Amino acid sequence: MQLYAVMKSETASPSRIRRLLQPFRGKGAAALVVCAALAGVLPAAGTRAETLVVAGRPLELAPPFGFCRLSPEIAAEEALIDALAKVEEDRLRPALSFADCQELDEWRRGLRHDISRLGQIGALLGADGEPLVISAPGRFIEDLRPLYPAHAAAEIAARLPQDALLLEGPGYLVHARVDSGRSGAPLLHLAGLSVIGGVPLEVSVFLPATGHVETDGQRLAEAGGMVAASVGEIQVVNDIFADVEATPAGSQTAVLNLLTMVAGGFGLFGLLAIRSLWLLLRAPRRQIDAG
Repeated sequence: MQLYAVMKSETASPSRIRRLLQPFRGKGAAALVVCAALAGVLPAAGTRAETLVVAGRPLELAPPFGFCRLSPEIAAEEALIDALAKVEEDRLRPALSFADCQELDEWRRGLRHDISRLGQIGALLGADGEPLVISAPGRFIEDLRPLYPAHAAAEIAARLPQDALLLEGPGYLVHARVDSGRSGAPLLHLAGLSVIGGVPLEVSVFLPATGHVETDGQRLAEAGGMVAASVGEIQVVNDIFADVEATPAGSQTAVLNLLTMVAGGFGLFGLLAIRSLWLLLRAPRRQIDAG
């Protein structure tokens, strides 16, 4: 099934997130959870991360803000998942596919016949067709950087002949281009790349283009920030889960009490937010083997 045929029928930056969390690295789950909750950098509790085994590594993944997971248990959505996978089958092993939440809700209720904003998160493939595993993440990103010449969003919207660097930061980069769907209609494609748990992951998003450079440039700039934030959230969530899982079971109550006392200083909203975050972190999470 052709991707475009199927499609037709915004936040803190990762670098800021990293700066917020850096002083708490190695000081336990409580400090990390408090910092992340108060900074407001984690996905809302309604968008629950899932544990997916990617290249043998259990990773916490969630769609970008404003997107919801496509369900492979629903036949029509499975077709969308397959179409997305086919588009990038030579370079990406999909682990999680998603669509704009509002569009997906209306589509499921029969109120619309198309979904225009789609994407997937997956592991980059090596020459052997298997997901890469990286021992030196920083060097890997540095080696990729020269492949993507830096250009402004408006320049990319003018249809450069190759992917171009839109944004970059510590341990990640976002590249973008304007594609042509098989029907000839233009599509904006953005991809945020980072290494999580030794696995090079890419958050890949497809959006409709208007064909007008100024408008598409603005869309690229806005979407670039969203993709960068999504990559940053995945980085942070996996760091936090690593610390939480390392907390001894006997310390769980003490940590929760500490969170409650800290939240008390920020009023009822802070209390509910941090308790909700703790429950999210400790709740059983669905595991999907993504290869």
